[in-house]
Amino acid sequence: MPRFVAHLPPTALIITIGALVGVSFTLTKFVAIAGVAPQLALFWQLLIASLVLFVIGVISGKRPPLHRRYLAYYLGAGILGISGPALIGYKVLGHVSTGFYSALVTLSPLFTFAITALVEKRMLPAYRLIGILIGLAGISFATHSGFDLSDVAPHWIAVAMAGPLLLAMGNVFRSRAYPPDGDPMALAAGTLGLQLLVIGLPVLVSGQIGPGSSDPGPIAAIIGIGLITAFSYVLTFEVQRRTDGVGFAQVGYFATLFGIGFGALAFGEPIRLTLVVALAMLFLGLALTNGHIRLAHLRRLSPKRRARLPINATTRQSSTMENKDADHQ
Repeated sequence: MPRFVAHLPPTALIITIGALVGVSFTLTKFVAIAGVAPQLALFWQLLIASLVLFVIGVISGKRPPLHRRYLAYYLGAGILGISGPALIGYKVLGHVSTGFYSALVTLSPLFTFAITALVEKRMLPAYRLIGILIGLAGISFATHSGFDLSDVAPHWIAVAMAGPLLLAMGNVFRSRAYPPDGDPMALAAGTLGLQLLVIGLPVLVSGQIGPGSSDPGPIAAIIGIGLITAFSYVLTFEVQRRTDGVGFAQVGYFATLFGIGFGALAFGEPIRLTLVVALAMLFLGLALTNGHIRLAHLRRLSPKRRARLPINATTRQSSTMENKDADHQ
């Protein structure tokens, strides 16, 4: 892990992951237009990402541990965060629009909050829920139009909802089961490598492993997605090392938002004013959830009361409030 990455705050890493996933959405559209089968595209994506991390691991000496505890972690993180949501997406996208499914994925932060509260058997701080709801409202501004569900059977919508639910379960699992001495690079390599076996074995048995396109464009796009997958999952485990699933879940907001922005640049799709409003609301929600803006700071003392307090008393009160409300980073 480069030193500058290790010193970046979780918020910066969350935004970076969202931007990478947004680029991945755009590249995925190029692959889909070319008609490459989803399972083959996923196989090559995982193969490229696993090879990149394997080479880096050999050079750096950070190979993924193969103890039973780590293998269980790789399997759980991979199924909940990679294979499960991907298979659901491949199934339902034949019946619902890509935009609608992408919008549903942004429900994962709210699901993550609810699952975390249920698992820990306690209500999480209200400011974190408020931040998530602000982010959810913000992404709604960017995705509220263009979804015609009149011809979609209700059960397909229910199946599509399982996608963000699995992502939320993955967020909680990675956070709670994170090995105390786990290295993000090694964990990413182990998780992607094991998923490559899970996805690759059926593909190899079928005998159809070619990308199915001789056009260099889709092949280059798949290579790009593989590289993004390798880097984004290293950052994912770095964020999970320093924050919890609720904080990390907001990647979904930024992934959707950046996906809209990069899609506009690549395919000439219009950018509306709602996108700018959504961006502002997302930053506000993220700042609240991760503790950079605290509700106590919004309830300032009145000017008359502040004038009557000694300077040291005002400073001491502010420090106490900050220590009480500070979220772990």
